Amino acid sequence: MERCTFKKEFVERILLSRGEPLAILGNGISAQGLQKLCQKLDLKFVIYDQNPEKGEVFTEKNVKNHKIVIGSSSFLPDHPWVIQAHKNQLLYLSELDFASLWCVAPMVAITGTNGKTTITTFLTEVFNCYGIRAFSAGNIGQSLSGLVAMETLKSTDLIFCETSSFQAESSQLIRFAHLIWSNFASNHLNMHGTMRKYFLAKYHLLSRLGENSRIFFGQSVLQWARKFQVVVPERAAIVIPKCDTKGTAFEDYPQRENFALIKKFCTVYSIPAATVLAMAKSFQKPKYRLENMGTIRGNIYWNDSKCTNSAALDGALKNFPHEKVIWIGGGQSKEENLVDMVAILDGKIETALLIGEMGIPLADLLQKHKMDAIYVEYIENAINWIKDACLFKKNILFSPAFSSFDQFSNYVERGKFFEKCIFDLKFLHC
Repeated sequence: MERCTFKKEFVERILLSRGEPLAILGNGISAQGLQKLCQKLDLKFVIYDQNPEKGEVFTEKNVKNHKIVIGSSSFLPDHPWVIQAHKNQLLYLSELDFASLWCVAPMVAITGTNGKTTITTFLTEVFNCYGIRAFSAGNIGQSLSGLVAMETLKSTDLIFCETSSFQAESSQLIRFAHLIWSNFASNHLNMHGTMRKYFLAKYHLLSRLGENSRIFFGQSVLQWARKFQVVVPERAAIVIPKCDTKGTAFEDYPQRENFALIKKFCTVYSIPAATVLAMAKSFQKPKYRLENMGTIRGNIYWNDSKCTNSAALDGALKNFPHEKVIWIGGGQSKEENLVDMVAILDGKIETALLIGEMGIPLADLLQKHKMDAIYVEYIENAINWIKDACLFKKNILFSPAFSSFDQFSNYVERGKFFEKCIFDLKFLHC
């Protein structure tokens, strides 16, 4: 009852401000969802963006035109515009918080360093197949505000909300029915600063749960919680991957642990394990996650563009336990520990073909550790090197381990470009 009253007060405050436009910070995917939701609610708004082609600049002058500010997912707590909103005592809400005020369906938060999208997508399919209407939203390409704007949601529905560390950290109003935290490893240190701060950003989600919420942790989450001396709730289930996933999309590491978490969560809604396993056999993982691109001149090409950190690279390499791979990696730094990456690569690669911003420093470091490493700068140069080297019966692993933003707008664009290079190579050898 307290939660309903709390939510009602915020909704009433927003509706009473109809005469003054809401300020929306950013004009990306989540902001576009916010715009649709505001239009549905008949609320005026003004878009502010650092790109003048996408919106106005949020200055001290136009701060006075608003009482309520909504930050899209890219706006972190230390962003100058967010600080400015607080400084002027404006009501500041994150996109998730704002959307949750108008959402009647219960939500499940899904977070983790690697595997969030696969878990979110598969659970949505399983629940819909089982007869429980479910949706995917959050950091998956469909914002929560966009979903609330487009769908007539019911209290019997369920929303699986992929939640990044940045969204988790900034959430103050949203309430989740349950939490699935798949794993934890080094990532986004350029934004969070330290592993502890990165962990605590995700851990903040526990404060957004109710007393009866169920919590599911992967083993690495428990390990890091102990390392940081953070309390693990007694009701948290620590899931150990013991199930057989052979012949499914969850056969590879770390998807085996993700599947164990999925199966355990489904028991909350009495969905039989046999049903979950049967669906796993026909489920197609989202693209660019250790995707087999086929064999060309005896070499097998793997597209793992989604790999943006060392833990994901480690997971990819574990799928080739009996042979060394030709590794294509590199990109923009997120303050990774390169020494740790050397340890991950040692003994597992035959040659490293390095691209992007981190290509040169990583090539130098690998060479110092007596590994064969070549800076090729671009993906197409790596493919040409492989072609000219006349390799045979090799696994060619494109698993960058770094952000794509130095050469591409996102990992999807990077994955598509690698895919194009492989298709061109196939055509050349038809």
